[in-house]
Amino acid sequence: MNWSRIRQALLGPAQGWRWPLYTTLILYIVFYCAIQLTLGQSFIGAAILLDLGVDLLLAFLVFAMARFVWPFLLFIVLYFALVYGGSTLVILMLGRPLLPEEIHNLRALVMILGPLGWLGIALPLAIFAGSFLLNLRLAGARARLAAAGALAIGCGIVFAPMSAVNALDRVVGNAPWSKVQNFYLRGGTVNLLQETMRLFAQDTSPPTEQEVAAAVARLRAAAGDAREIVPIGHRRNVHMLLLESFWDPAVLSAAKFSEPPMDPRFLELWRHTGYTQALSPAFGGQTANAEFEILCGFPVDQHAANFEYGVKNAVPCLPGLLRAHGYRSVAAHPNEASFWNRANVYRRIGFETFWSAETLEFAAEEKRNFMTDLHLFQQARDRLTATADGRPVFNFLLTIEGHWDYATHPGRQSGIVSQSQIPDVGHFANVMHFKSRDLMDIIETLRRDDPDALIVAFGDHLPILGKGFEAYAESGLLPATYDEFTKEHFDFSARTPLIVIDGRNGPLNLGTVPMYQVPHIVTRLLGETDPTIFDLAAVPVSTTPRPLPEGNVTYVGGKPAELCRMTPPSPLCQAAADWLRDVKLLDHDLFRGNQHALKLLGIPSAMSWAQ
Repeated sequence: MNWSRIRQALLGPAQGWRWPLYTTLILYIVFYCAIQLTLGQSFIGAAILLDLGVDLLLAFLVFAMARFVWPFLLFIVLYFALVYGGSTLVILMLGRPLLPEEIHNLRALVMILGPLGWLGIALPLAIFAGSFLLNLRLAGARARLAAAGALAIGCGIVFAPMSAVNALDRVVGNAPWSKVQNFYLRGGTVNLLQETMRLFAQDTSPPTEQEVAAAVARLRAAAGDAREIVPIGHRRNVHMLLLESFWDPAVLSAAKFSEPPMDPRFLELWRHTGYTQALSPAFGGQTANAEFEILCGFPVDQHAANFEYGVKNAVPCLPGLLRAHGYRSVAAHPNEASFWNRANVYRRIGFETFWSAETLEFAAEEKRNFMTDLHLFQQARDRLTATADGRPVFNFLLTIEGHWDYATHPGRQSGIVSQSQIPDVGHFANVMHFKSRDLMDIIETLRRDDPDALIVAFGDHLPILGKGFEAYAESGLLPATYDEFTKEHFDFSARTPLIVIDGRNGPLNLGTVPMYQVPHIVTRLLGETDPTIFDLAAVPVSTTPRPLPEGNVTYVGGKPAELCRMTPPSPLCQAAADWLRDVKLLDHDLFRGNQHALKLLGIPSAMSWAQ
């Protein structure tokens, strides 16, 4: 083998057609086999030819604009690793492939993983972009022709995506409720391209005043007469605790825990609520989507974190509404203020103060792991007391202990033994033991010192335990993939404990509550009778929808009634689909549009707290 000739070829100018052809073919075969070995399934039939053809076109276009061979090779290897290898990893961990909408989650993912995120995600992406941009050559007819072709494709994706999406849907198919099936049906590149065009096709102009008025009228008609869920209370402090991954692992039968993981005081309190549960929009992550629902009262049905791109305007969400009514609105979270774009979003939705990792104090062990819930509460309580100004308080605490990988602090090992084959299960049970104990200490302190306060505590989502649904499948609770989920499986995967304590009236039995309905409940308990933006997402009389990224579930009487995936839809699913269409239109108007809905409700568009 003549290494000098190979070295000369690699370092020489990008010429010929063999490099893009052979490299793409070899990489496609390698990653096809890797997907088959790792996932037990790979691309279906003709999808291989179309997907490979698109990869070859991409390779030839990039090579035609390349200066040298070796940066091109680096680019194409990283491309396959990101698109095909990345999707494989995400399917293993979260049960879905890589989706274009998750570009909004990228920064948060890098921050979550810390040094590993910078090394394993940020650095490869930087090298990937650099290997293209720094190697770009536009001199010569071949390069200019390739650039024109790439520009035409890009313009088609951005400015005229709908016709291309419809054509691809007809040719390679579209399973709207099965992201994994689409991946196998289309191939990695075609799936990413098709869903990117769909994303641009759905990015419509802000709704007009007439469209908003029509949507409001339809939603009011569907909701019927206003219904009070619980008796109206009175003006007092509000303490809301959003608890990271808070969930009772006792239902994992395969674990055979040596003792119940949750504090018995919590189980008794939860029993008094009738085991009230919240229905989360997220599973295993995307805390910010649960946060958006619980603060702003509108449903989220995508994997991308809405905080990252969906809140551009100042909107009277719960903190802003209470602030306008004389409350002091404070948020505390022991993570960086920029994480999930919270620093910007909190200001826009009405928080007056935000205590983040930059301003909170950490114990030595908390610098290595996560701040305990009790320590977060104590710091917030002390600061609120020291700066009290006579106003009632909306105190929003977003905890972080209980985040994957369920690290433990010295002196916080419970001794709970798990027989599960998944190590995460035992680690998670240990964290929940102390997390539930801390929660009850917090609640007991609040009820003693602030007996009239309204207290709301809930988990944001179920935890990730092993790969995908591994631990849940081990106990027969969930199947291995989203494709096999029934309405009961989606229902189980969305439920987290919800505690609402109405001051001296004690804990309330609210049944099953979608998180986007909680702000409406809170405002009614506080005695707010004026219109709020939460009225716009009042559920239809016929059903309570729980929109999810993989399918919409309708509820009747607190139980899942239908999983809405069939065409044509049933009357119940049609009612839920009509409701969701109108609610999403109003979401667009309020959070990114011209806020016509505020005029209809009689709410000033320029909130005093946002000025």
